[in-house]
Amino acid sequence: MVAYIVLVAMSLGIASILGSRSFAQTMTSQEPTGSNSVTIETSNKFQQVVPATGTARRAVTIKNNNGDNCWVYIGSDKASKDNSIALDPGSSYVRYWPLAPKDAIQATCASSSDTLLVEYQ
Repeated sequence: MVAYIVLVAMSLGIASILGSRSFAQTMTSQEPTGSNSVTIETSNKFQQVVPATGTARRAVTIKNNNGDNCWVYIGSDKASKDNSIALDPGSSYVRYWPLAPKDAIQATCASSSDTLLVEYQ
């Protein structure tokens, strides 16, 4: 019991010398964050909605704000609906670290002028 009290006292002494910052972990991101409404210019034609990054993202959310379907493709290759994630009206694609993709993200919708809410960090 005495050893435990001494250990706690030493830990508190070290913490006061080093400051509480030495025990906190901060996560910095080199990538700018984004939160905006993206308008699909041409229906059924994929356009980039999130740029590629060399670092891991904390989160990615893409929400279909429309009354018709949209599609999300992860990567910078030629996108197609067959190898994309379908988003029904009102549904979202959401991924958090470590599953948030760092690749470019492309999207399209069934109608021109449809909008997607796109957020990433």
